[in-house]
Amino acid sequence: MDGRLAVLFLVMSLFGDGFERDGYNIQRSDFGDRIIISGGLLQFNGEIIGQELRLGYALPQKWGRVNPMLDFSITDQGGVWAGFGLYQQFDIEIGNADTFAGFYFAPGLYMRGNEVDLGFPLEFRSGVEFGVRLKNNWQISVSYDHRSNGDIAAYNPGLETLQLRVSKPFGG
Repeated sequence: MDGRLAVLFLVMSLFGDGFERDGYNIQRSDFGDRIIISGGLLQFNGEIIGQELRLGYALPQKWGRVNPMLDFSITDQGGVWAGFGLYQQFDIEIGNADTFAGFYFAPGLYMRGNEVDLGFPLEFRSGVEFGVRLKNNWQISVSYDHRSNGDIAAYNPGLETLQLRVSKPFGG
């Protein structure tokens, strides 16, 4: 997957705060102060190799158009990743559907446990998610991300994750 998701994050951060036409509305969301829990499958070289549980917290501050985010994950094989990065979300209203798209990028430290060797302890995680907003500002989504060392090391195989995510405001 190389760096295409990281480039997508950058491109989306260049867009303005909103766009409206007949039948749909896209607005940049104020996402902060939110807990994110997700779980899903790890993929390496096109094969499912395990499962991952992930916990994130989007800080209430906003840095320009993005929210800073703490991110932590652990796998069934003892692999651990912990990072600090940026998240941005666009709320999409099409008719009565209250949907959204989110984009994230975070550098972090990777400890492999019994997992695959990703070539370097510093791994960059970038991803995209699509979901729906529920009552009381809860959200449920599907996310896909890629982790790699960005060619810092000569060996850079990468690891993908497909997850189901649930998030809610921290204060309510």
